[in-house]
Amino acid sequence: MGFSPEVVTTAGRIPLFENVRGILITLVVMGHALEPLLGREPLAKALYSGLYLFHIPAFAFLSGHLSRADSGPRALSAIAWGQLAPLAVFQVLYVAFDAWVLGRGWSSHWLVQPYWLLWFLLSLGCWRLMLPLLLRLPKPLMWAVALALVAGLLPWVGYLFGLSRTFVFLPCFVAGHLTRREWLLAPRNTRGWRLVLAASLAGGLGACVGAVATGALPAPAPQWLYGSSGYAVLGATALTGMAARAALFCGALALTWALFTLSPRQESALTRLGGRSLAPFLLHGFVVRAAEHVGAYAFLQGPVGVALALGAGALLTVLLGQASVVQATRPLWEPRWLFQRKRDAVPGLGR
Repeated sequence: MGFSPEVVTTAGRIPLFENVRGILITLVVMGHALEPLLGREPLAKALYSGLYLFHIPAFAFLSGHLSRADSGPRALSAIAWGQLAPLAVFQVLYVAFDAWVLGRGWSSHWLVQPYWLLWFLLSLGCWRLMLPLLLRLPKPLMWAVALALVAGLLPWVGYLFGLSRTFVFLPCFVAGHLTRREWLLAPRNTRGWRLVLAASLAGGLGACVGAVATGALPAPAPQWLYGSSGYAVLGATALTGMAARAALFCGALALTWALFTLSPRQESALTRLGGRSLAPFLLHGFVVRAAEHVGAYAFLQGPVGVALALGAGALLTVLLGQASVVQATRPLWEPRWLFQRKRDAVPGLGR
C-alpha cells in the first residue's frame, strides 16, 4: 500500500516509527538510569515499574512490525550479522569492563547469559528465526501466547541464554508483525476517539505510578516485568502465574497502542534520534555503570534526585545519538573489521 507524503521521509522511512523508536530508546536509558535509586527512592521505583510495564513490550512490538518473515540462508545471514555480531563484540566489552573497570571479577555465567541489556539482541535474533515457523500455524499469535505462558512452568527456562524473556515477549513481537500498518497510520480525521482512549490509558498509567509512589498501591515485583523468571521463582502457582502474565501482556499491548497513537507523526529531531538508536542502546550501559561505580548516585536524593537521574538519562541518549558519536563508535557495533561483512540494520533499533 502507499502512504501519504506527510508520513514518509525522503529516505523512505516512516517518521511515526522513528519517533516511537526515539521515545523508546530514551525510556530504556532513563529506566536504567533509575536502577541505582530503586532501593531507597519510592518515586524511582514507581516510575521504573511504570516504564517496564510497556517499554520492553513496545520495543518488541516495533521490532516485529519492522521484521520480515523470511527464511533461508539470506535471512540467517542477516540475523548472524545484524544481531549476533554486535552481541558477541559487546558481550566481551561489557564483561571486560565489569571485571577490569568495575572490579567485579570474572564469572563463567557470562558464557551462557547475555550481559544486562544485551539479552534483547539475542532474543530478537530468536524471534526472527521463530517468526516464519509460527506464521505457518493457524492463529500464530495464540501459539506465541501459549509458548509464553507455558514457559513459566518450565524450571530450566530462566536467565540461561535469555530464554525466559525470549518466550515472554514473543507475543509482543508476533503481534507487532501481524498488526496492519494502515491501522497504526490511521488518518487524522479518524483519530479522535483513538486519541481520547490513548490519553485515558496514559493518564491511568500516570495515576497508578502516583499511587505506587505514595504507597497507596504496592509496587509490582520487578521480576514480573522483566519476564526473566518462572512462576515458581516468582512464588506463584501455575494458574496464578499464567493469569498474571496474560494480564501483563494485554496491558502492555494497550499501552503500546497508546504510545503509537500519541507519538508525533512529523519528521523532527526525535526522528533522527530514532534512526540512530542502536548506538545509545549499546553504549549507555558503560556510562550508567561507571556513574554508579564512582558514587555519583550518592548525591541524588528525593524527588529532585530522581528528576536529575531521569534528565541525565535523556541527555545521555541524545549525546550518544549524535552523528559524530555514532560514526566514531560504528566499528564497535558494526564490526566489519572483525567479520569482514557489513551487517544489516537491526529491526526496532535502527543504526
